Amino acid sequence: MSTAYCATAETRIALIIGNSDYATAQLKLANPANDAAAMQRALQSAGFETIVRLNAKRLDFYRAVDEFAAKIARNPQSVGLFYYAGHGVQAGGTNYLIPVDADIESNADLEANAFDVGRVLRAMQAAQNEMNIVILDACRDNPLPKTRSMARGLARIDAPSGTFIAYAAAPGQTAQDGAKGANGVFTGELIKAMAEPNVPLEQMFKKVISGVKAETHGAQRPWSEASIQGDFYFHAQAFAGGATRPAVDARQMELEFWDSIKNSRSAADFHAYLAKYPNGEFAGLAANRIQAIDRTKLAQPAQHALPGVEPAAVPTMTSVPKSSKGAQSRRCQSILEHAQLGDPLSDEDRAYVKENCK
Repeated sequence: MSTAYCATAETRIALIIGNSDYATAQLKLANPANDAAAMQRALQSAGFETIVRLNAKRLDFYRAVDEFAAKIARNPQSVGLFYYAGHGVQAGGTNYLIPVDADIESNADLEANAFDVGRVLRAMQAAQNEMNIVILDACRDNPLPKTRSMARGLARIDAPSGTFIAYAAAPGQTAQDGAKGANGVFTGELIKAMAEPNVPLEQMFKKVISGVKAETHGAQRPWSEASIQGDFYFHAQAFAGGATRPAVDARQMELEFWDSIKNSRSAADFHAYLAKYPNGEFAGLAANRIQAIDRTKLAQPAQHALPGVEPAAVPTMTSVPKSSKGAQSRRCQSILEHAQLGDPLSDEDRAYVKENCK
């Protein structure tokens, strides 16, 4: 049985780090501090208690992660979230986040002067809480010019059980910082998607991917690794009885409506579609189908033979006596319409024609 992680169902703890003001001038970034502040507001509105560190030094990373791990370990049903915006690099398959005081001249300096993302994942595993989310907006171009052998972007990490990991860009890609004073492209799209109610985490991230691809004209494509059960919602609206209202996708509802009638031979079904979706995706097809059905009716012979029913026993629309009123007349007309369109009739309908539609 799947679990739904709703807005008030569990303790929510987030650690947010945004590094913009690097000690080395060429490393300075315009927006990570803005991204961190925006994420704090978004996560607080989603019920998270937040721990925020701006322009974190290496020691700040360790202290903040230890504080975060202690909080999520207090409740096995807690949801932990780690968010980082700033410089990040990979070397030898390990992803490193760059503190603002980093002094790195070669790959050998990374272990001592940068922060290994794996430490966050190990802290989450040790806490043994049910679910964790890691969001890394940390794939700018290699910020360390003396470490030329580093690959672009971050390395793929296998998500531990109960963990969802989101990256601002796919392996080999870099993330765009966005206009100065605003948000990075990835975080900007993420915050918009998070605000939508009743959207499961993985579906929400698909919206982020689509938004970032459109904004960057395909140059940047976020990606994720997940090993979670059930659905997590940043915002879940509830209704009477305390149940969570499922997400409603208007386009999907229209598509399902069309799929249910597209093979119908009844004009009424297509009129119903047009009444509900007058400017819908299939409005033109619906109008064409109505015209085709009307032409079929006009082209039908006055009598349409049915298996097991003598032709004389099958009246046309005009052969139904005008004086015949009520349910009997309406049923005769309905059966006749289906017969003229070639629909198979049941034994009961055939019997009804013989007995009542003279």
